[in-house]
Amino acid sequence: MSKIYDALRKAEKDRGRPRGAMPSVTRGEAPQFKDESLIIAGMDERFRRSLLNLKNSIDSEMKGKESRVVLFTSAVEGEGKTTIVASLARVLAAGESQKILLVDCAVKNPEIHRLFGLKNEKGILDYLAGRAKLQEVVQGVDEGVLDLVTAGSSVSNDATQPLFNSDRLETFIKEVGAAYDYVLIDSSAILESPETTIIGSHADGIVLVIFMETTKREVIKRAMVMAQKLDGRFIGSVLNRKRYYIPEFIYRRV
Repeated sequence: MSKIYDALRKAEKDRGRPRGAMPSVTRGEAPQFKDESLIIAGMDERFRRSLLNLKNSIDSEMKGKESRVVLFTSAVEGEGKTTIVASLARVLAAGESQKILLVDCAVKNPEIHRLFGLKNEKGILDYLAGRAKLQEVVQGVDEGVLDLVTAGSSVSNDATQPLFNSDRLETFIKEVGAAYDYVLIDSSAILESPETTIIGSHADGIVLVIFMETTKREVIKRAMVMAQKLDGRFIGSVLNRKRYYIPEFIYRRV
């Protein structure tokens, strides 16, 4: 995915101003980024427009819902979902009129903290294990216009699923869903991680990212069937086009 990072690092005017604290969480101090490669610092205009189209499609599919908790997943790893969900979070936060939370639940290979230059000491795993409170795992970035929850302390594969299958996950989703306009969750590939379907059962919507010309059709079909089984929460699929390295659009569910 290094090519897309090069496109995203094009010069862009600094934007954003600090906003007030959330009602149920405490914002951390915005980090000072020393390495441009650690944060999505600029954005190609075509990519930005594609993300805005994605936002509009999500809004249309979730019209009337009280919260917008959206899980981003893929059939297999390496399809660009982390780049897309991180970029969408930053685009949404740029408007400064909405409250955005990005959560890294891709606990097998977490990348969100690296993209934004954050420490990964306490995160969602620590909250689910009862080792941290919500306000202790929320970190503010981009001068306070975007909040993040990193993956947190690593645990064994055997311990991961029970943590996500606990009542604390439902509590977390309800609380952040009420406090933020958008909660975007990066998760592991749905065919490779059983906890992804658990998280998806609590989310308001599920988006499947597909890397065109790479993922086999039968693999995509299996992933879509699995996502569609989650009580109608499947929204659609984003085509991450191999040639242009940008998401094209989100297909509405037929």
